Amino acid sequence: MEHLSHLILKVEEEWLNKLFIGCKELFSETKIPSHDHEHSKRVWNICKEIIIELSNSFSIDEKLLEACIIASFFHDTGLSKTLSENHGLESRKLCQEYFFHNNIEEPAIFDQILEAIEKHDDKEYKESNNNPYSILSILCAADDLDAFGRIGIIRYTEIYLLRGIGFNELPNAVIENMDKRFVNFERNYRFLPRLYNKYLNQYQIAKDFFIELKKEITSSY
Repeated sequence: MEHLSHLILKVEEEWLNKLFIGCKELFSETKIPSHDHEHSKRVWNICKEIIIELSNSFSIDEKLLEACIIASFFHDTGLSKTLSENHGLESRKLCQEYFFHNNIEEPAIFDQILEAIEKHDDKEYKESNNNPYSILSILCAADDLDAFGRIGIIRYTEIYLLRGIGFNELPNAVIENMDKRFVNFERNYRFLPRLYNKYLNQYQIAKDFFIELKKEITSSY
């Protein structure tokens, strides 16, 4: 654990500040706080939670940590260009441009990082390889877990209304999407009981809110 803590600190000293600033700049002309640089930082923090739990049965190297922090900060940057659910390709392009224009050496597994960024927005999980140790699985789970709890309630409401989903349709749309996210998390990480139980509770908090909202909307007809 001490070795992993050292690796995390090393990676954060190298990447955290400049990625946070770069991500913040990309979102500077948009107003979607539910998916901006602060969300990206939370996703990275959840990635760390997942990785720490995985380290009990899997050797974690610096390349994986580096990949996850870069993917975390760029995965939603495409939303600065489009509000579409399918924004991963735009996010991938922005990540490539960031490295090119800032003359930053690409990590050894840059292609895998870009692939994870591009495919993270597939909430049908057609690209999921059910490998809990992959960059894509860790990123998808961390992104999904930030959609739960009280923060998730606010995040879902903002982005769905921005996408033109009517208020009356909001509960059903959110619950359907939320359930898909939780099933994917459960499939990949149920074997980590501490992590699983924590986010099962967060999922239930958010889902219960939208179930109650649906009841109120229905009763008002």
